[in-house]
Amino acid sequence: MKGNNFTDTDFSRFTSHFSLKKAGTTHVAHWNNSRKIAFTLAEVLITLGIIGVVAALTLPSLIQNYHEKQRITQLKKAYSVMQNAFLMAQEEYGDVTDWGLTVTYQGKDDDGNNILDDSGTENVMNILMKYVEKSKIPQNSYIGYVESIDGRQAFWPWKVSADKYFYLKDGTMVTMGWINSLDCNGLYDGKRIVCSDFWVVFPKKSKMKIGVDVFNFFFTKEGFKPNSTTIGYNCNAFEAVGSADSNGRGCTAHALYNGNMDYLHKKDWQ
Repeated sequence: MKGNNFTDTDFSRFTSHFSLKKAGTTHVAHWNNSRKIAFTLAEVLITLGIIGVVAALTLPSLIQNYHEKQRITQLKKAYSVMQNAFLMAQEEYGDVTDWGLTVTYQGKDDDGNNILDDSGTENVMNILMKYVEKSKIPQNSYIGYVESIDGRQAFWPWKVSADKYFYLKDGTMVTMGWINSLDCNGLYDGKRIVCSDFWVVFPKKSKMKIGVDVFNFFFTKEGFKPNSTTIGYNCNAFEAVGSADSNGRGCTAHALYNGNMDYLHKKDWQ
């Protein structure tokens, strides 16, 4: 600008100083670049309140997702351990029909109680025990109550016997169900290969749910096969479908193969 030429300019961290040549005129401009910003107590409290609300809304979901992923990891590990044990046992003992099977259900006695022959399931479990790191369960131990995935009472305190149950190294419990035929001709995915059902259990002192803490498999001529809704079993956390001891059995395949428990959160998960 004519007559107002800027000359020396001094810069510092906090101000800039300009001097004008025009005689008798000096202008100094100051820009404070270190302005301190302070919050009132009310603003701090409001911010903390918002953070608290967001945490209250999101933390339960995050914690549940963490526990579900942890359970999926445990399930996959248990399945891998038992399938490897089956393959090694098959190499030594041959076809499962030669493992000393007996039909479990033998009818009823005069008082209407089930007559059960557990010797066949004990033979199978004792063979499998040889190929895993495990610890045996004390005779006549009890684990928690078991509910269907929709919350109905399925099993009262679960009484276990030492020869039919054992713990894997990480505390996972495995056990065999009833053997229905000596030639293992139960149907699975179009093939007649099923000998009995098989349970993988993550024991808790509180109630457990099928499809969440208790998972159902089939023991077959080809090893362990996960129960599935595709073969007619239920996995409905929102409705009381089927019997209390069956709803949730069909969840195993989804949890194992898809790596999630979407069936707990979505009605239309399939």
